[in-house]
Amino acid sequence: MQPLQMHFSQESKYIPMSYSQIKTYTSEPEQEIVGIKNSFEEHVSLAGKETYRPRVMFYNFFGEKLFGIVSRPYVDQSDYISSIAEMMYAYSALSSNSAVILLDSNITKGGQVVGNCLNAYFLSHESAHAVTLPYEHAPDNKVIWKASEESVKEVEMNKNTGMPQEMLELAYAFSHIDTAPFAVPELLSYYTSMGFVFRAFKTLGYTYIDYTENNT
Repeated sequence: MQPLQMHFSQESKYIPMSYSQIKTYTSEPEQEIVGIKNSFEEHVSLAGKETYRPRVMFYNFFGEKLFGIVSRPYVDQSDYISSIAEMMYAYSALSSNSAVILLDSNITKGGQVVGNCLNAYFLSHESAHAVTLPYEHAPDNKVIWKASEESVKEVEMNKNTGMPQEMLELAYAFSHIDTAPFAVPELLSYYTSMGFVFRAFKTLGYTYIDYTENNT
């Protein structure tokens, strides 16, 4: 009698998530998600999950990275939202075509926290998509991604689905400003004075006051 053989290869084979839906925001969606994950992993490994702050990446017309910024410290939920709004002023100032807001969040069911996830809210003047990247946070500050649970969903602005209300209103408002309320030099000077950390991926060609030396 032949021993019983069990084969699970086809059933357990994982098919990677397709991120083609966010190609309207970034020219290389799969690589962008990998980069977002790697950056989060590195931060948690070096500084801990508790120190991760909201950040925004802005893209130009070609879907190329234009400017990235990390939030200043905040004191409460209201200040947390304000810090994101302050970062989003760069959308119109830089004539961005799209952006992604990155937020570390909890997964809840029935009012109970059941897991962790990194939310990536991609947005433009025309549309928005929410990418959810669930993960486990190990005691040694390792991030274990739950790739099979990842999702990407279109945000329906008029039905308030796919994004928290505050983020939805903020994303819509700042992606629909016709005239930038602040010039780039003003914003960059303000960011340095308040403790935001930013990086330009393209030459911006602006002169601004750098207050970081006075903050150290």
